Amino acid sequence: MYNQHLMYLVFIAIGIFGILLFIDISITESLMQNFITFLSITFGFYMTSLSVLYNSKYIKKLYEEIDPKKPTQRKIHTLKNYFRDSAYWSLFSIGLLIIYSLTTKVESGILVLNSFFESLLVSVVFVNFIFMFLLFKVFINGLIDESAK
Repeated sequence: MYNQHLMYLVFIAIGIFGILLFIDISITESLMQNFITFLSITFGFYMTSLSVLYNSKYIKKLYEEIDPKKPTQRKIHTLKNYFRDSAYWSLFSIGLLIIYSLTTKVESGILVLNSFFESLLVSVVFVNFIFMFLLFKVFINGLIDESAK
């Protein structure tokens, strides 16, 4: 993963976490279920996109090119690292949300968490949005590259 993108992820996660600490939010059971559903679909998107890219001309092109930002590896290796990191983060997020939903009390349909944990959960979900955005850019570039040939 590029250092620039890693810094974006950390900055956004800390920023959202900090903002949400000062805002009174409450996570309902249905919102927690929606988070888990969203992240499960996101993980499926990652796996499906790997299979779509598997035999494309674009992936062969990425293998042939050296990554200018990381001259020790090819572009295909950079893409592999993005997929690996996003899939691991997605699975970590799903596991964290499931653990929290199983171990917290529910009062009137609202999970009883302190603001620290609520902020942590929401910022973890937002990091998944950033991973999706970064990989979506790759797919758009691949689409343009495939259509140009």
